[in-house]
Amino acid sequence: MTDSWQTGAERRPSPDAPANSRAPRSGLPSRTELLSAITTALEATGQPWAWQGEADAAERWAADTGPKDLDIWYAAPPAAGDPVDLLTDTYAGARVAEAHDPRRLRHVSLSIETSTGPAVVDVTYGDLRVGPVLLMPVGQVTTDPASHRLTGAAATADLLIRPVLRGRLPGGERLAEARAAWVAADSAHRRELARRLSWQLGPRVAAELVAVAGGAAPDPRLPLRARMRLVALSLTPKAVGATWNQRRSVLPAAKAAGPLGLRVRGVVVALVGTDGSGKSTVADGLHERLHQFGLPTSATYFGMARGNLPGVALARRLLNVGSTAPTGAASDHAAAPIDPAADHGTLRRVAAWFYAGEYVWRYLRNVAPAVAARRVVIADRWVYDLRESPWPGSRAARVAEFVVPAPDILVLPDAPAELIHERKPERTLAEQADQQQRFRELLAERPARHAEIVVDTSGATEDPLAPLVAAVVQAAHGPRRRPR
Repeated sequence: MTDSWQTGAERRPSPDAPANSRAPRSGLPSRTELLSAITTALEATGQPWAWQGEADAAERWAADTGPKDLDIWYAAPPAAGDPVDLLTDTYAGARVAEAHDPRRLRHVSLSIETSTGPAVVDVTYGDLRVGPVLLMPVGQVTTDPASHRLTGAAATADLLIRPVLRGRLPGGERLAEARAAWVAADSAHRRELARRLSWQLGPRVAAELVAVAGGAAPDPRLPLRARMRLVALSLTPKAVGATWNQRRSVLPAAKAAGPLGLRVRGVVVALVGTDGSGKSTVADGLHERLHQFGLPTSATYFGMARGNLPGVALARRLLNVGSTAPTGAASDHAAAPIDPAADHGTLRRVAAWFYAGEYVWRYLRNVAPAVAARRVVIADRWVYDLRESPWPGSRAARVAEFVVPAPDILVLPDAPAELIHERKPERTLAEQADQQQRFRELLAERPARHAEIVVDTSGATEDPLAPLVAAVVQAAHGPRRRPR
């Protein structure tokens, strides 16, 4: 391992290379290619859909390199085979936001790596809403099938009312398009939208919005009044439950905002695997990819190689057992026993409990502060080594796994046993294959809080890190624990 893998080492994105201003990267789709794939996926569903925003919103998104969303309206409710699923079948996308409560906006935000940085696609399902405010029921949403644009009152709701409820007054071409759509809208749809807004936002705000759609100059204080009505509606007894469930996306991200402008949390990624499986390669690649994404990382070593846990050397000296010479983080051995003779069973049991305490201390000293700082901690090994050494089956292992929080993502770099042995022939092929199989069985237990990922390190996969990067990004934005 490299020196940067010492315990507590940190890696930060270069200030000279912000996430959305880097040189194009090979092996990833361009935004133009991604836009074409999105269009194909939407067309394949056979459902009505439309781009949201101004007439050239999709083209401007394709030419951009920042985190601005590509907003899409899709008529059908979320289901298997919808455009998000079709996209994730082609690209390793991370669901950075999603909401499916019918009392509020239903949508999925998908982050996909492109050659010029992360791109965000936001799909709205069914009714047009802003939070709990119903702008247009799905049955009244009209579109132009040729251009896939919203038309009529639905276009006015999208171009004018939606940004006002989000705190800003649209101007220029967007406002002109909203007014043109209002003039061309079905009169019955106009009346129903005005009545719907009056019931939800109050007569004054509704009248102002309708007047602006008709050509009146907007009052600069209109967004504030509309936002206050939106907050009040979100806290009504009927809507407060749904609002609470979506509090992470409802509340402003402020200092908790990540590179996509959304709230992020710290993530722990633990790599396990036998010698030669490729942990160092995967860790280094993940550091680089996350930095390019804009997420800061830290590295820590959670192995049991001799001398790496500081208190072990002292214990050996006091007990006059084993070697106290540290091997350093460069040693990539599997869980190494404390090395007493076989007849020191009591000492090995005590050592297991000592290691359990050391793991807790190591987590509190190195991992917890980095997680609190919203960093991605990439750990070489985890407390699971204690299951086999220094006293296999010790209760200390179960206690350590209970006290030390499970990693958000558990990663197993994997390759054919012969290739692993070729990389690290110090141990027998049978030993390495047996230990790698035990790690596969560990992943099958699903101990991680968010995901278990197997990364192909054989060289046969074009971009083996893509699913792992997507899982980390999703864990940084999503709930702490996945549904079980």
